[in-house]
Amino acid sequence: MQMRATLFGAIAIASCVGAAPRDIAVIVNSGSTKLYGYTIQVWSDGKGSVTLQEPGGRVVTTPKPFGLPPTIAMLFFSDLAAARKGNVTTVPCMKTVSFGTSTHVTWQGWESPDLTCPPKDSLGDALVRDVDSIREAAGISNSPLRSAPPTTEPAPSIPPP
Repeated sequence: MQMRATLFGAIAIASCVGAAPRDIAVIVNSGSTKLYGYTIQVWSDGKGSVTLQEPGGRVVTTPKPFGLPPTIAMLFFSDLAAARKGNVTTVPCMKTVSFGTSTHVTWQGWESPDLTCPPKDSLGDALVRDVDSIREAAGISNSPLRSAPPTTEPAPSIPPP
C-alpha cells in the first residue's frame, strides 16, 4: 500500500512538472555604430532563436533557431531569479560611441542592468557568464563587426515553437 501511494505521488509530481508552462527571457544587445546588435530569445526548455540588427533595431538576419542543453537553460533561469531577487547591479562604465554596446536581459517584466559593465557581485557574475554561454551557443561572436557581412552559425538546434 505504501509503495502504491509513493508511486501515485511521484506520478502526480511528474505531471505537474511536465505541465509547467515554458518561460522565456530575451537578451538584447544594442549594437553600436561599428557593431551589430542582437536579440536572443531563450525558452526554459533550452530552445532559442537569434537575430542580428543595426542600431535602431533594423533586423538584418532572419531569426535562426538554436538549442541549449536543458541544464544550461535551467541554470540561466535560476540565475535570473536570483539576480532579480537580489537586485543585481553593475558598476557604471564609460563606452566609446564606435564600439560601446549595452546588453540587458528582460524576464517576467524585470530588466537586468547593463551587463556590459562590471557586475558588483556574484549574482551579476553568474548572469554575465550565462549570457556569454547563450550568446556563444547562438553563434554570435563577442564583437560582430558591422563591416563584416552579418552571419550567425547556430549550434545544432531544436526549432522554437
